[in-house]
Amino acid sequence: MPDQPNRVLVVSRQAARSETIAKALNTRGLEMLAFETTAAAAAALSETPADAALIEVTGDDPELVPLIQQIRGSAAHTGIPVVLVVADQAAPIVAAATEAGATEVLPRSSSTQTVAETLRSLLETGAVAPAEPHNARKGPGELWVVCGPRGGVGRTALATNLAVIAAETLRVALVDNVPRFGSALMAFNLPPQTPTWVEFSDLPPEEDILDRLTRHPSGVSVLPAPGRPELSDSVSPAAVSALIYRLTALADLVVVDQGGRLDNGGIELLESADHMILVGTPDNPGVVGLRGWLRICDQLQIPRARISVILNCVLPYHQVDAERAKRVLEQPVLTLPHGGIDGVRSLSGGEPLAWKHPSNRWVKAMRNLAVQISPEIGARLKH
Repeated sequence: MPDQPNRVLVVSRQAARSETIAKALNTRGLEMLAFETTAAAAAALSETPADAALIEVTGDDPELVPLIQQIRGSAAHTGIPVVLVVADQAAPIVAAATEAGATEVLPRSSSTQTVAETLRSLLETGAVAPAEPHNARKGPGELWVVCGPRGGVGRTALATNLAVIAAETLRVALVDNVPRFGSALMAFNLPPQTPTWVEFSDLPPEEDILDRLTRHPSGVSVLPAPGRPELSDSVSPAAVSALIYRLTALADLVVVDQGGRLDNGGIELLESADHMILVGTPDNPGVVGLRGWLRICDQLQIPRARISVILNCVLPYHQVDAERAKRVLEQPVLTLPHGGIDGVRSLSGGEPLAWKHPSNRWVKAMRNLAVQISPEIGARLKH
């Protein structure tokens, strides 16, 4: 037994009150650091060095995968074993947690002694999940994620038009990762029977998924979200992320309309993106929301250099300009003008503005915006 016991971060609703867990760990030279929720463990992780983690999975915990990703992204915890105790080993959340970096999955019927012995064995053998470098699962194509804390700010319009502009010279895929609404279907005026990521989720890895996507006349290959909630729920976030990573191996650019998702699929994409495009409005509530989102990114240790903050549809009478927003957010801020009547009609009519009205001032500003987001992609665009 070592002089200093190995510390085990334990997440369980019963952990703080269970002497059985503490005693089983203690007899094997392990010290318990108890948290009753994954959120509490995540908040204390940076100040709680540990040699292993034991997490009791309860239901569809939205904080489980982010916690594992936080562990894997932490310099102090990146290689520690993470053991899950689960009721249903076939549940989608377990698959997502394993993909995020969990080392071992044990059934809930396992005895406390078995769980403690597993932890001790993993620590002794060094059988831990290796740290995965940034973008390890994606291909050479750039991944842009369009997101933000509020709806109705033009995220879908930005995502679709950026994709259309890039598709003039590059192989581009647009993925709608906002379940239950089917925004891409409307933005490109695609028929309801267009294949969505539900139909593609079971394709074998050797299939060229890019060539099987619906190709819009603008040149963009579109992977929509289903328009019906029950269909969205049939595919796990991890499966959709896997499709997105497969597309980055085939396309020059993959643009993901991520919306406001910060669930167990959303955070992983934010961390994997080459560029995050954070969209808001030029008003006080919009800037406050952007500030909250940036703070989350800071907690996830996402470099600010990979984040482009956009204020959309800026008009002369708005009180919040780019300079004021920059001071509040402590981040450079880019702006887009209003698209006028053509812009208003574009999204509702399913005709991307950059496709039908390429000389519109909003589209011209979007071209400049793409260059500022990624000089590498920008250098390959039509000017």
